[in-house]
Amino acid sequence: MTATQTEVSPLDVTLGQIRRLPCKFIKGQSEAQPIIIKAIAQELSTTGKNILPVIVRLLGEDKYQAILNTQILDAARQVKLDFVWCIVVNQPMQQQIEVELGQVLRVNLTTAPEQALVETLAYIQAQPNSPLKGLDATITASKIAAEDRSTWQDFTPIIKLKCGITKGKKLDALATVFYLTPPPPPPAPPTSISIKQASRAEIFERLDYLNTYKIGGFDTIDPETVSDLIASASRSKWKSFTPITKMACGIDTAKVKTLKTLFTF
Repeated sequence: MTATQTEVSPLDVTLGQIRRLPCKFIKGQSEAQPIIIKAIAQELSTTGKNILPVIVRLLGEDKYQAILNTQILDAARQVKLDFVWCIVVNQPMQQQIEVELGQVLRVNLTTAPEQALVETLAYIQAQPNSPLKGLDATITASKIAAEDRSTWQDFTPIIKLKCGITKGKKLDALATVFYLTPPPPPPAPPTSISIKQASRAEIFERLDYLNTYKIGGFDTIDPETVSDLIASASRSKWKSFTPITKMACGIDTAKVKTLKTLFTF
């Protein structure tokens, strides 16, 4: 681990650096055996400092919570050391530490390839009392891998795949290992414009926006084709979007609701 060993004020918090913190500012107690604490205390009484840092999270001004290597903190208190060397981390850093230590497994379901899905499902199945026991991990992974997971906000789309995972304990079991990274929100949409007066380029710009960011089901339409159909239609007497639904272009009544966010009359 690369870190800068400098003694700083407890108020000067730089994540990931090693710093010397007062024991009185740190909460937490180890579950280590007393004999282990005593052995560490003997070393600390000789050296006067710890080599392995205590991992802590900032709770507030001059307040920290020990989350790892707490046995060192207990030993330091036992020999009445005023300070211990620590590394201050935040929640994401704590999660990374847990992964690096092998305490937890975290797999991105948004991007995981099929083989990684098979291996991860098998890992979940191997856990005691796993609700996924009996699941065919190969078939389930194949069905999940075939889906576009880039827009998934949660795991519920898996239920519709009929792959052996149902709502409840089975779906919840996935959340113990898998996580999702949904795409960032789309940029601001183009301004609303009259469908009767819009040029072909203006129609395409708005349909392409809906298609690109998969809004309202428009990811299934061809912006070029639909723009040509609308632009070439006689729109001067249109009073609603109904004529568009009759063009067999993939825009039905449900999609008209989305269309109304970018086009007016």
